[in-house]
Amino acid sequence: SHLAQAISSRWRSGLHARPSPRSAGASTLGAMAHEEMALPLMYYSLMRCGRSLVPPAGKQGFREIRAIYDDETVRVYQAYNDAIADAAVAGNSFRAPMEQCLWSPTRMTWIKPSAVWMAYRCGWTTLKDKNQARVLALDVSRSGFEQLLMGAVLSHGSKEGKCRNRAVVVQWDPERVMDPRAPPDEVFTKKLVNVRSIQIGLRGESVQTLLNPSFVRRVTDVTPAFRAAVGALSASPPDLEAAGALLWPRPEVELPVPAALRAALQMDCSGE
Repeated sequence: SHLAQAISSRWRSGLHARPSPRSAGASTLGAMAHEEMALPLMYYSLMRCGRSLVPPAGKQGFREIRAIYDDETVRVYQAYNDAIADAAVAGNSFRAPMEQCLWSPTRMTWIKPSAVWMAYRCGWTTLKDKNQARVLALDVSRSGFEQLLMGAVLSHGSKEGKCRNRAVVVQWDPERVMDPRAPPDEVFTKKLVNVRSIQIGLRGESVQTLLNPSFVRRVTDVTPAFRAAVGALSASPPDLEAAGALLWPRPEVELPVPAALRAALQMDCSGE
């Protein structure tokens, strides 16, 4: 369609645009250099069907946080049912659904910065269950996000039971890219075995941060974009460029983080 072509053209023109980095003290020179070297993961999602969806060796870090971000915020995603999503978006906060007894701050919840991983988890909002029928984008404080992760325990390699009562749990799962040829249970996505994506589990006191307006700056319903994107993927022929343009309003690229956080999250691990 003309709309999809216009979106694709606008998105391609910004594909290599980079958000301005924060001051040099906020991240290591090594992390910045690595971020500049790496190509956006979405580029590989948009490869035409006859070409590889797997990044060339050396072009992606094994463990990196890829996100839409700017100097102040980082975007993460969650999926909810209609009632919670409506209340959260209307109030720009989870306080409203909590007060309506729809959302519980005592229940463990997960946030993820990868849009394609979110799409896989919720089935693009239409291919799984009604409790994942809506996707919300949370633009959270970048400094708060880093502080939250500094207290995380990694699930991989931890002793049994170590993660059970921790406020923040990090899993490094295989990243996913869009793939219109994927089998039904992969819901138009494909696993990348040589690239990891961060999944962040919150429980107890860390869930309370989602009620803090200084942490959650904006709550946006991005469900229409996810549904339009899977529509482009399921079209005949599939339109990967249109899907990418719809899914990513800005490029999802590697987030430079302080050296201490890289160490805490074991981000410089070479592989598993």
